[in-house]
Amino acid sequence: MLRTGLFTLIAALCAVLLPATADAAPAPGVRASYANPVRTDGHVDAAATIDRLRAMNADTYAFLVQNETDWHELEAFLPEAQTAGLTVWTYLVPPTECPGGTSCAEYLPYKKDYTGWAKAIGALSQRYPVLKAWAIDDFNHNLPFFTAAYTKQIRDAGRAVQPGLEFYPVVYSDAVTTSFVDSYGGTIDSLIVPFRDDPHRNTLWTGSLNAQLDVLTTRLAAKNRKLILMVYASTLSATTVAPDVAYVRAVTAVGMQYTAAGKIAGVIQYALPLTPGRPQKSDESFAHTGNGGLVFTVHPDTATKAGDFAAASTTVRLDEGSASCRMVLWHSDDRAGSSPAGYHFKQAQVGGTQVWQRDVATEGTDWYTSAPIDLTPRLTGGSATLTLRLYEAKAVADYEVVARFDDVSLTGCHVANPDFEATGGWTFSRGNGAVNAGQHVYDPVYSTSVLAAVGALYAA
Repeated sequence: MLRTGLFTLIAALCAVLLPATADAAPAPGVRASYANPVRTDGHVDAAATIDRLRAMNADTYAFLVQNETDWHELEAFLPEAQTAGLTVWTYLVPPTECPGGTSCAEYLPYKKDYTGWAKAIGALSQRYPVLKAWAIDDFNHNLPFFTAAYTKQIRDAGRAVQPGLEFYPVVYSDAVTTSFVDSYGGTIDSLIVPFRDDPHRNTLWTGSLNAQLDVLTTRLAAKNRKLILMVYASTLSATTVAPDVAYVRAVTAVGMQYTAAGKIAGVIQYALPLTPGRPQKSDESFAHTGNGGLVFTVHPDTATKAGDFAAASTTVRLDEGSASCRMVLWHSDDRAGSSPAGYHFKQAQVGGTQVWQRDVATEGTDWYTSAPIDLTPRLTGGSATLTLRLYEAKAVADYEVVARFDDVSLTGCHVANPDFEATGGWTFSRGNGAVNAGQHVYDPVYSTSVLAAVGALYAA
């Protein structure tokens, strides 16, 4: 998840979580953030960072310790957090992410000695009781090092100094197997589980979240443990579409519902930017006009099968007094005309019948319009389902594409949200998950907007 150099000095999580006993999972409600802090003169501005977290109604901040000055920055941050009553977690990186390589020789001050880290965090917690837990990123990528026995050792080392200090490893959903829970359930307090639509890795599709949470909560319940849902509020590496405000809001809302029901321990935001007025990291607009567009993706190194698809559907209706319906589509993709043909197709269907299609390899990467399409014969009682989709005519093993639609122009009829500037009006479906679809709205002041959106959910 984190990579060396991706963030500087600190990150904060926003979550809702209450402390657990040694043998019980946390009670519902952490509102946490692992966010990029406000910085002044190269150092964390503790007061400004805490103010922004409070504005987001966060009660917990996960402080990243990665670079050589971070431990001292944490020591300086804790007194102000203590005064503000803000819960803090220390967020460490594993050997696969250590500065200088897996030897962790440059990961200061305790290097690869995670028992030493645990004891030091326990000692800080004695001085500043708002420091209640510590976490290790990408834990499941380092299981040969973090054996169950060693994990128990490091957790117990922290508790020997500060009883009740909790340990939350970051484990991706596909690694939370029954075997993992059986082996590690007794050596942890909660799991931080990032949602990225595993095994399809994207921050566009949210439809699989409930099912994943239901499976994982059932597995963890066997050991009386709960998970903390991590929401990608910043760009996830190796993805083609950055999370927008609507995505963060949707995933957070589900997490808060599960938290309120007592099914999970809380919610934490991944790298939510706290400095106001900033765009999303590595974001771009997928719109023809305005900021919103409909986007479809097949990622690199992703295998598809013939017949796979992702689709967005809405209802097209005749205008009052109209007897005909015609449509023009604005469409685009990122494949040049010299790309292999016959694989990815942009399509439009009305009432289940295909009325238009275009191979992504037909044209360049600009925006184009379709010829006017007469939809009248496909309407029943003055309406029909309009579906825009990306369809796999032949299987691919590694042939990525980003396809887009925007500004659905209709004459004599209408649909909800034809320019995708607002959310809603369209429903999404897909085949086996190799092709993804969603609406994306670029926001030039994303950091301000996403903090407000999360803050509203956290306040509720």
